[in-house]
Amino acid sequence: MDALQYRYASFDDCKALAWLNLQLIRDGADTGPTDPVELRRRFQRWLGSGRYRAVLFSAAGHLRAYALFREHAAEIYLRQFMVLPNARRHGVGRSAVELLRRRIWPAGKRLTVEALTANPGGLAFWRSVGYRDYAITLEIDVAQHPPAHDIARHGARVVPLRPA
Repeated sequence: MDALQYRYASFDDCKALAWLNLQLIRDGADTGPTDPVELRRRFQRWLGSGRYRAVLFSAAGHLRAYALFREHAAEIYLRQFMVLPNARRHGVGRSAVELLRRRIWPAGKRLTVEALTANPGGLAFWRSVGYRDYAITLEIDVAQHPPAHDIARHGARVVPLRPA
């Protein structure tokens, strides 16, 4: 592998970042809108706010990976990270994380990343570069399991908490 280079993304990179994020969503490693225009607007909001920074990683003049993160007082939250499919299994991801840790992120801060439990490859990667399991977020997908609005229809009885 050629040496990995990096640069901070600018507002002009939002279209490319949207395309990369769409690839991440299609890989099943992220959820979110799949409309490229909405993804571009989202990156414009993130980068325009100054709260998020994005880094593009390349080798031999070709884009290989990207990272989107937010720095807090005591923590770096890595919101998105993706290595392009043709660059995987060549040490690009590991090298990019090393560059983040050694040259981009300040030392001494807690590093966090979220990975979908349905993405075992992503989980294995994060563990291999030093992250450890910390918490599991559970959810109810209301689109697939809407709440029952008519309690009586389900045989339940409503009992007032205070006397009438």
